[in-house]
Amino acid sequence: MLNTDGIVIRPATEAELPLLEELARRIWPDTYGKILTPGQIDYMIEMMYALPVVQKERAEGVAFELILDGEKPVGFLSYGPYKAEPPTMKLHKLYLDFGYHGRGIGSMALQHAIAAAKRAGCRFLRLNVNKNNAAALRAYQRNGFYQAEAVKVDIGGGYFMDDYVMEVKL
Repeated sequence: MLNTDGIVIRPATEAELPLLEELARRIWPDTYGKILTPGQIDYMIEMMYALPVVQKERAEGVAFELILDGEKPVGFLSYGPYKAEPPTMKLHKLYLDFGYHGRGIGSMALQHAIAAAKRAGCRFLRLNVNKNNAAALRAYQRNGFYQAEAVKVDIGGGYFMDDYVMEVKL
């Protein structure tokens, strides 16, 4: 069922950047609770969403955008340049409150990122997704993404990201 009425995607302001960590702490347990340990979830949220990390990435050209239902933040995405030939953009993050799944909002956000990549002159949009995140894998495939490779990345702390790299040709 496509129901994106009242949903807006807009850039996060500097003052709203701390909200990204709050949203991640709310969303990640539903997303990864059956895939990752609570320790790894906490480690990764701190590694990726601490305010200095987000500010540094933003300064390097990564866009952070909120997904809002009216005024209520219900998710976020981030994307930015990726060093590859041909020109490629990386979708770093796309998360949505569990209660908003199945309404077409994730696809709306993906199409938003695809449009941004096209405007930037990119030929591909890439992302990493946990190999065990079946719902996300299906959503990406429905939106034209295909598996480009499999990677296992040591992120420190004794943890790994065991992902598929997926991409869509623009």
